[in-house]
Amino acid sequence: MEGLILVVLVAFLGGWFFGIAGLIRAGGARREAAALRAEVAGLRTELGSMAAALVAAGFRPPGPLWSPVAPPEAPAFDAPPAASAPAAPQGAPEDVPEPEPAEAAALPPWSRSAPARPQRNLEELITQRWGVWLGAGALLLAGVFLIRFAVEEGWLGPGARCALAGLLGIALIIGGEWLAKRSAATERASALPDYAPSALAAGGVAALFGATYAATALYGLLPPLVGFAGMAAAGALGMLLSLRRGPLVAVVGLVGAFVTPLLVETGGTSLPGLFAYLLVVVAAAMMVVRATAWGWLGWCATVAGALWVLLGTIMGEGLDQWAPALFVPAAAACFLFLLPREALSGTLGRRLTHLPPALLGAALLPLAIFETGIAPAAGLLLLSAVAILAGLRDPRLVRLPWIAAGLGLMLLLVWQVPAWTQTWEAVTIEGVTQAVIPGATVPAALTPYLTVAAILALMHLLAGLAFEGRALAWAGLGATVPVLALLAAYARVRGFATDPGWALAATVLAAVHVGAVARAMRAESLGRAGAHAAAATAALALGVAMVLRDQWLTLTVALFLPPLAMIALRTGLDALRRVAVAVATLVLGRLALNGFVLGYDWGETPVLNGLLLAYGVPAGCFWWAARIFLRQRDGIVVRLLECGSALFATLLVLLKIRHVFHPGALAEEAWAFAEAAWQCTALFACAAVALLLHRATGRVAMLWAARTAGVAGLIVGVILLATNPWATDRAVGAVPLLNALAPAYLLPALLAAWAVARAPEAQEPPGAAQLLAAYALVSAFAWVTLEVRRAFHPEHMGARWVGEAEMYAYSGAWLLLGAVMVAIGIRSGRKEIRLAALAVIALATFKVFLVDMDALVGLWRVLSFLGLGLALIALGAIYRRFVMTKPEPA
Repeated sequence: MEGLILVVLVAFLGGWFFGIAGLIRAGGARREAAALRAEVAGLRTELGSMAAALVAAGFRPPGPLWSPVAPPEAPAFDAPPAASAPAAPQGAPEDVPEPEPAEAAALPPWSRSAPARPQRNLEELITQRWGVWLGAGALLLAGVFLIRFAVEEGWLGPGARCALAGLLGIALIIGGEWLAKRSAATERASALPDYAPSALAAGGVAALFGATYAATALYGLLPPLVGFAGMAAAGALGMLLSLRRGPLVAVVGLVGAFVTPLLVETGGTSLPGLFAYLLVVVAAAMMVVRATAWGWLGWCATVAGALWVLLGTIMGEGLDQWAPALFVPAAAACFLFLLPREALSGTLGRRLTHLPPALLGAALLPLAIFETGIAPAAGLLLLSAVAILAGLRDPRLVRLPWIAAGLGLMLLLVWQVPAWTQTWEAVTIEGVTQAVIPGATVPAALTPYLTVAAILALMHLLAGLAFEGRALAWAGLGATVPVLALLAAYARVRGFATDPGWALAATVLAAVHVGAVARAMRAESLGRAGAHAAAATAALALGVAMVLRDQWLTLTVALFLPPLAMIALRTGLDALRRVAVAVATLVLGRLALNGFVLGYDWGETPVLNGLLLAYGVPAGCFWWAARIFLRQRDGIVVRLLECGSALFATLLVLLKIRHVFHPGALAEEAWAFAEAAWQCTALFACAAVALLLHRATGRVAMLWAARTAGVAGLIVGVILLATNPWATDRAVGAVPLLNALAPAYLLPALLAAWAVARAPEAQEPPGAAQLLAAYALVSAFAWVTLEVRRAFHPEHMGARWVGEAEMYAYSGAWLLLGAVMVAIGIRSGRKEIRLAALAVIALATFKVFLVDMDALVGLWRVLSFLGLGLALIALGAIYRRFVMTKPEPA
């Protein structure tokens, strides 16, 4: 067994070794084959050119096998042909490289062209790069673990630990420099870079960082200013060494700097010292980025800083929370203002530049969720200031203030608002307020929250008003953030309760934006004017929401849609279309998805009640706004508004029907048969109106509305068929024909049949027309049958015996229904209607022969068969006369 395992192991290792060797040799063979193919293609091109030249000169070789020379084939590679390159003068060396221009050395690193990378095989990568990197990491960890072991065993005191760590770093750096000088000649001869000096230098920089941090923040051996200077010096040394030794020094030094505080455990941690150290690390990394254009290094440093902020928010308590909060704007400023502008030249670079500040700010949000201090708010406010300055410095970062403002708004939503009570007291007599004992305008518990909200709104409002001449994005920033900040603060503090004080603040904000509109119009800037006009409209709508409730709030908000559409049409601002979507979604949610709507006080007047204003006016506003937006261009906004208008119109009709049956009490759960019948008819009628509008205007939204209303009507119709009055013993009214059976079955059947005849067949889903036609037939048949039943049992249609006259009446009514359908089918020329009529007549025939023959006696049986016979004979005659007649030949 052991021999078998040994054989398998040898075979595995041998196969692995030979596989690697074969891979290397195969790679070399592929390169040689590619070179040979390129050489053959070049020779073929040259021979083809020579042959073409001979043909042009009139040379014809003798022999019967002469054939014209084909044009030369294009070479099978992408390199330019050799003939296109200028010939080198005779006697000149072929492999002498051209001298680099003198000005190329003065160019910054990000503007220099990258040299051609030499080909490397797997063996070189393993021994010269990967192994060196792993060795450098192992040396660094060995030093850290050695110091840690010494600390645990009590061998060294704090001073000795820091001194040994510093000496280790210096030794590694000196060793790297010495090794670099020794390997310089070998590197020039072999054209292969040596990564060992870079690895030693990187480990030394990380050791110096750790030693300075430990001596300052952990053991207090150095004063804060001296420690700060030492960490700054270590960062400067790392920057200089990375300029000499390449990116490996920066990578290992950065990793070591960020990981060292985690590996060295102490009894206590000073968060201010920790984040001061991290800030120096980020600044040093960004200095390296500025000198070398290694943008990835700056992104890694700030993302690592964001992770430390997240960890610091968990560790910090009390005043220590200010350390990660202030680190966020400071680190973001280092990244944004030290990053070379050339890093923003590409699309990917611009997008990635927005990521580190966003991650730094997002790392502070958990602190605001679980703590009530003001530290995270201060950090995010300073981050907004940094983002505004960065956007002013470079227009390509104009989206950055929006990201910072979004983080500030999220802070207002997640901040723990403390419980508070009104400080004023009302004096009431018999429920009537007689006087108010004054108190503080703003409770002390809310002062920090409201102060932060006000600063956030004013900062972005002033920035937008001051710099809106540079770009439209600044105007949008000043128009959007204050309104959203006011909304967030109102929701968190008042919980959407009515408050005239907050409405006054919204009115003041609207007035400010109206003034900004006037200034923009004087400057002939329609875009700026549109942004501020939309903000003024939104602020007024918010103010109305602060003083109104129930249906009046939704009605007032819907009234702002046409003005938004007019502003968008005049200014061409696409952002207003998104604002309109938000407003429309709010109105739809409150009127269509709000179950409390039925409990509102609509009044008891049958037609002229609150429903007409609450649903009719929004339907008109949606349709009007859709027409205005359509004049600009079509799109999802226009279709949303059109569908919303159709939905509100349908809901208005349905709720009006419910109001007729339940005046002033729409929330009652009772659903009478007559109410359901009229609502079924109303749904099919709304579908028919939407279908007509689609045919007249070509709007696809009306087709969607027709389909939706039709499906809803079909569902209600099927329910009514299943719970018909015969099965449930319900009273439908004593008036013949004009009772609840007509809206429940007859009118929906007629509307469904009309929809089948008028609906565009090419746009309907497969099987939709057949389903509607089947429903129309069944519903019409149910109406005829139940109308006969009601004639004989007007009060109770349930379990009652069917008499002979009633049995005969069913046959006659079914034959009459079939005759009417035959007439309609002949008149319209539609074969499917005639086939449905024959099905009804066949049903009546089966009833006569299978039921009437046994159930009827005497004269009723005679009349039944007599009527059936006459009907069938008449049917045959009619078919021969109007259906089977062939046109006479011309």
